[in-house]
Formats: sequence, C-alpha cells, structure tokens
Amino acid sequence: MKGSSAVSAVWIVAAFIAGFCSHLLYLRWNPPATEFSRSLVELHDYPGQNPEAELKSFRLTFAPANAPIDKVAELPVLQAREVEKIRAFKGQRVRIRGRIFRVGHSARSNTYFLNFGPSRAALTAVIFASAVELFEKNKLPPKGFDGREVELQGEIKDHPQYGLEVILEDPSQIKILN
Repeated sequence: MKGSSAVSAVWIVAAFIAGFCSHLLYLRWNPPATEFSRSLVELHDYPGQNPEAELKSFRLTFAPANAPIDKVAELPVLQAREVEKIRAFKGQRVRIRGRIFRVGHSARSNTYFLNFGPSRAALTAVIFASAVELFEKNKLPPKGFDGREVELQGEIKDHPQYGLEVILEDPSQIKILN
C-alpha cells in the first residue's frame, strides 16, 4: 500500500511541474495585452500619431448571410419558357413562373433538378444535397414539384455545361401556385 501512495505522489508532483512549465511557455509566447497593443502601434508608424496612444476600436454589426429579401415585389417576374429573356438577367436576382416539366434526381450526389422543359436549353432549378433536408422539413419534397406550376426566386446562372440555372438553397425561394 505504501508503494502505491509513493507512486501517486510522484505522479502528482510530475503533473504539477508539467503544468507549471506549460504555463511558463504560454507566457513566453503570448505577451500580456498591453505589451502586444503597444508593439502594434510601434510597428505601424502612422504619421502624426503618438506611439503611446491607444489603438482605435470600431463598432461592428453583423447581418446573417441568408437574411430575407425585403423587396420581393421589385424583382422582375419572368416566364420560365422565355429562355432568352432569362439569359439577359444572368447574375441578377429574379422571380420566375412556370410549370415543372420533370424532376430529375442524382442518387450519387442526392441533388434534385427541376427542369422547366424537355431540352437542355430550358431553365433548371437545382436543389443540392445540403438543402434537400430543409425542403423535406418544410413539407416540400423535391419530387412533389413534378408537373406543378411554381414561382421561384433566385440568381440566374448561365453554366457553360448545363445551361441556365437557379440554385434553390431555402424553401422560401419557391412557392407552389396550383
């Protein structure tokens, strides 16, 4: 019993020494904030500024990346069959109305393709795997759009290989009309 308590004591002392050494190394490579901010002012020799002066701070505000669009009414409304008109709005956000001709699905990537016509020249709305779960949670399974009249909104992309596309990342971007 005495041997095990001596071993435990040695382990406790070793752990204390290791923790103390790591604390010293931390202090060595991470100087206190006052030294750090003073060294920053000295590094940036701004004309007319006192090197002992405090660094300026600026107030920041953040907005979520997927904030709702307030001005939906201002987006132009296009018909899905007017491919050339849609192509003229490449890179812009628009609203598009039309009937889904076919819903394609890639099992390998779990991506859905809402085709507005039988040819590759027709507009396609794409729902990537990262957004499929959102659509299903909102009771809008992508297969349910087949043959339905819809209105969607998003940015027009003219993909060199796949043609005109609108990426649907959120269920709020599409609305079933019939």
